[in-house]
Amino acid sequence: MTNFGYYTESLFARELECLKEEYIQLDDMKVLIKEDILLIEKAMDMLCRNKAH
Repeated sequence: MTNFGYYTESLFARELECLKEEYIQLDDMKVLIKEDILLIEKAMDMLCRNKAH
């Protein structure tokens, strides 16, 4: 059995805070990726329209 006695409450609190910050950063990344996808879709649409003429 593993001994987790060396983990203190403050360590858990710090780890939890780090996880929360990482989650927020991931959420921000999702927004940026969605914006990038929309820009790429617009660019592809413009290219397709220009090829048709």
